[in-house]
Amino acid sequence: MRPDSRQPTPRIPLTGLLDVALEALLAEFRVDLERSEFADIRPTHGCVFRFVKGEGMRLTRLAELASMTKQSVGEVVDDLVDRGYAERVPDPADRRAKLIRLTERGKEAQTLGFGIFAEVEKRWIDRYGRDRIEQLRETLEAIVAVESPDAVPELERQELANV
Repeated sequence: MRPDSRQPTPRIPLTGLLDVALEALLAEFRVDLERSEFADIRPTHGCVFRFVKGEGMRLTRLAELASMTKQSVGEVVDDLVDRGYAERVPDPADRRAKLIRLTERGKEAQTLGFGIFAEVEKRWIDRYGRDRIEQLRETLEAIVAVESPDAVPELERQELANV
């Protein structure tokens, strides 16, 4: 049976577009990261580098923010501890609990990683236009603010609630 040429081409599902765009962004990120002294960092490590700041956080909170199981995040943390990027230290609020925090090397890698993401975004601005990338960012921030505000603690909910 021949397809009807009058039928419109089906649209690519939004999830597919978002997945492919994310993969493209991460591929550019990986190229830059692999040229650095932190080439041993893997994509799975991102759940720690994205969320752990300052004095650190408990594994349960990290797993919650990363939308992963405690066991999975624990394995990532173990790997980062073995590689010298993270450490477990007693929680001053509860000596029985441990905080996950970045070592100096981990902080350097985190700073570089955030810098690489900023550079990739700048390249995308050059490639696709500032207005389009800013609109994409604003749209995604508005969606996150409404659909899953706790998933991105970096965003200021007060600003996004007015979008």
